[in-house]
Amino acid sequence: MKATNLFAAIATFAVAGSVFAQEYAQPGAGFVSTKSRAEVQAELLQARASGSLHISESAYPAIPSATSAKSRREVQAELAQARETGALRVLDHEYPVVRISGTSKSREQVREELARAMANGEVVELSN
Repeated sequence: MKATNLFAAIATFAVAGSVFAQEYAQPGAGFVSTKSRAEVQAELLQARASGSLHISESAYPAIPSATSAKSRREVQAELAQARETGALRVLDHEYPVVRISGTSKSREQVREELARAMANGEVVELSN
């Protein structure tokens, strides 16, 4: 039984492989150029020079360069100040900065405070 299943699987893959092999076509098959490479390059240069070379819509637009009102020296001074004050985080493992705020009260003190607030009606107990 196992041999039959194995044979069926191999036969299926062999047939599928031959189907894919038949669909392959050579790049440029059937294309015959009427111009030489030099002629095509000359036409390209001429089109660029005359401005008649059309650029496709999918081409990326030119991005204007960024300008700054600050000089390089001013930016470097700001960077140095940020480093001195600790406003600049240097390492990735330092992000995000989590400040742990501790409390001076014990767990028992917090429970007593909650019980007083509930007794005074300041806190309403929620039922599940």
